[in-house]
Amino acid sequence: MGKKLTREFFERSATEVAPNLLGKTLSRKIGSKVISGKIVETEAYVGEEDLACHARNGKTERNKVMYEHGGLIYTYLIYGMYYNFNIVSARKNVPEAVLIRALEPIEGLDLAKKNLVNFGKVRADKDFMKGPGKLCAALDLNKSFYGEDIIDSDRVWVEDSSSLCHSRVGGNLEIEASKRIGIDYADIYRDKLWRYTIKGNKFVSKN
Repeated sequence: MGKKLTREFFERSATEVAPNLLGKTLSRKIGSKVISGKIVETEAYVGEEDLACHARNGKTERNKVMYEHGGLIYTYLIYGMYYNFNIVSARKNVPEAVLIRALEPIEGLDLAKKNLVNFGKVRADKDFMKGPGKLCAALDLNKSFYGEDIIDSDRVWVEDSSSLCHSRVGGNLEIEASKRIGIDYADIYRDKLWRYTIKGNKFVSKN
């Protein structure tokens, strides 16, 4: 096991936290079992000025956790069925967050596949942690995690487990930055290169 990430890690801009999360391990404990995966794809959402960010219209009941300190969890439902899992970044009253889009499976795969079957709307295939909706279904991440502190949580956490990362060049992750997915409405912000992936990783959601 690696060392859990600290508050200081998350209390930075989302554009710093998002690429730095690549290669880290996201773990989810259910009962006595753990499902984990290496983070291979993230997106940064950067405050009220970012027209793709949920904070673009100011503070609401839905997004209020984004205005708290970094390290809190922001989950929300999309398309009436899928959850997205975000980690708030930056400092209090600076509404930024990082969306976790894809994991490379490490452990607990049987339980993850069972969760997908129980979910009923996602195939339990080899790519079951590829894409934010499938990721949340596989790890059983839902609205109950809203506002939970990932620093102290015993249900879900992020570890600095660089030794588990095999997609390395010269000892460093080879990271690609590209446009975020599904935000064509966001005017100039649709062209921001705020999606981060591990280059060549087959578990990235869209290449």
